[in-house]
Amino acid sequence: MSDGDIMNSEGSISDETAEDSLDSMSEASIELATRLITRLKPEDRASIFKMIANKAYFSGGLGTIILVFWWLTVDTSSDDLSTGVSTFFSLDFSEVALTVIGLGLLSSLLRDFSRELGQLAPALLSGALIILCCLYVLEPIALGVLTDELTSSDGIWRTARLALLWLGITYCAHLLVDASLLAWLKKFCDSKGFEIAPPSGREDGRNGLVSDEA
Repeated sequence: MSDGDIMNSEGSISDETAEDSLDSMSEASIELATRLITRLKPEDRASIFKMIANKAYFSGGLGTIILVFWWLTVDTSSDDLSTGVSTFFSLDFSEVALTVIGLGLLSSLLRDFSRELGQLAPALLSGALIILCCLYVLEPIALGVLTDELTSSDGIWRTARLALLWLGITYCAHLLVDASLLAWLKKFCDSKGFEIAPPSGREDGRNGLVSDEA
């Protein structure tokens, strides 16, 4: 076999590999788009605009409420921050509250993206962060019941505030992820020429992708 034949053969293999890779990426994108449509249930491509705006709007509003709640009930409250210092990294109550907000946000983002993208590492990290959040949230009530650092009522009140902050930021992150994925879905449909068919337009009775040419 001549050098030219070898080069042509290698070129053909390289082209076939690139085509297979592109086909695999396209199939994965279509599969992701289908999952998003099934879970989020947009009626059509035009309705995605409203869904993105609504989810981003409520996510931003909830995030602001969480920060105001932290400022009013934690940072400027009458708590004696020198008591009940966390065993984990020696953080005071205000710092613990901010840490719970940050860890809760990151954990929820990683978990939701891992669920949609099917990746292992983000889910593992999310699980570890959830455990840290649990420790920080439950620590004040444990200190109030088992030690003299805090009274039982103070420990319960601190845990209640941390739990509210954690639950609020988790839902905020969930809305943010949904808005981001819907924005990707809109861009994907626009670039690939897909429409979202209502249940009446499909044999399986569910929303799904159809080509503009169909």
